[in-house]
Amino acid sequence: MLPSRLLLRSHPIRTQLAARRAAADAIRAQPAYRIALWPDGWVLEPDGAVRVVDTHAMAEARRWFEMAERTTGTAVRRPLTAAEQRRAMRLLGVYVPPAVVALSGRRFRSEEVASVALTLVAGDWITERRRQLLTQPERALAEQARAWQGSRHQCPASADAAEALLRQALDACIAEGLVPAARYRLVSRCEDGFGLRRWRCAVEVNLDPYARARAREALTTALIPWNRAVIRDGMPMPLITLDVRACHGPRAATA
Repeated sequence: MLPSRLLLRSHPIRTQLAARRAAADAIRAQPAYRIALWPDGWVLEPDGAVRVVDTHAMAEARRWFEMAERTTGTAVRRPLTAAEQRRAMRLLGVYVPPAVVALSGRRFRSEEVASVALTLVAGDWITERRRQLLTQPERALAEQARAWQGSRHQCPASADAAEALLRQALDACIAEGLVPAARYRLVSRCEDGFGLRRWRCAVEVNLDPYARARAREALTTALIPWNRAVIRDGMPMPLITLDVRACHGPRAATA
């Protein structure tokens, strides 16, 4: 019979092993399209359809492909082969096959159809990627859990569209009494320095700091169904960020 000290020591080890096995089983059970688009490159729509959206790695890969195409075009040299692309991009710590990047924005009618389509264009890469995720399954699942997909996410196409979305959220918050009925000025600008289109939005209003903080919390919550977070360097990065600040100039828009 094992001494009680050894029994106590073996219990957390068994628990850790069981957790690792459960995480590995969860990775093995993931459909192929999710492995290809890991950790956050899909939006499940109400009718069960799958819409492919850029991950941070896909956006970086697209920028790299475009840069390589411009470079080889101006240098009048042959395009890089697929093997050369893989070697070069892995030096940068990112590689997504061009065929997968090209599917961004595509809508598949079901998860099964999405998995078949991605397996056809990148089956070997998906198998390799699943094997990589299985080396640290708990870490992979934790990273995916930090991503959040807005159920109604549609990336605004212009500053006007971003402001219209923010106006909709603001009007709803005022109607619900979550923010005071006051004069607000809305500002938004697009940033796509990392390949992913992000929107920095601001609401300017003459309220005290406590009321502005309450308004920011309410508006951020109201934007959740339309917002989306992507994982960059292991941390979630919302595509729509919001600030509520004091208004010191003319208040051009009112609510």
